[in-house]
Amino acid sequence: MFGNNNRKQEKSMKEVIKMKNLLICCIVFVVVVFCVTNAWAAASQTVSVNATVPTMAGGLSVTVSKVVGSVWTTASSISFGTLIWDNTNKIFLPNCYYAVDIGVTDNSGTVWTLTHTRVNLAGQGTNLNGKVNVSFNKQTSSSVGTELAKYSYANSQNIAYTKTQLSGGWLRIYYGVGTGEAGKDATGVTPIGLDTPAGTYTGSVTITLTP
Repeated sequence: MFGNNNRKQEKSMKEVIKMKNLLICCIVFVVVVFCVTNAWAAASQTVSVNATVPTMAGGLSVTVSKVVGSVWTTASSISFGTLIWDNTNKIFLPNCYYAVDIGVTDNSGTVWTLTHTRVNLAGQGTNLNGKVNVSFNKQTSSSVGTELAKYSYANSQNIAYTKTQLSGGWLRIYYGVGTGEAGKDATGVTPIGLDTPAGTYTGSVTITLTP
């Protein structure tokens, strides 16, 4: 009887020791895992990032387009050619108009200005300065723009727009012969009629970029 009790006590003691050992192992494992986790969490490294944007300043591009109906083609000059007699309205008209796109390549922060000047469209002892429309527009895409102002060729001298005024777009200038239609011509523009002497008339326009 006492022998059985001793064996039971020994067995109980072994189980207690086994449980203690298991508990110690669990505690050691948790401590090790905690330390390893903290070591990974604290690890970091910084990598620098940089880029240099070069300065682009004072670049000016001028593109001339001839427009016939809805067809645009690149041109080297504003040439209305030989005008066509409109027998209904009794005036001379071209078959086209022109669009001149002016681009500025600049990221220097300079507040630049674009200035339009012109030389008389002259010939035969007179000129066509009051017969041509000049429309200044701010374009935000090739097909979307807002008219800033419209003048006769005569009154288009020294018309200027700044970088601030053209922010978010670019300057496009349309040139077209007077039509006589209400609301289409600038103030002071009249059509070319039989009171205009026959012959060739020549002039020029200049776009100047200044800081």
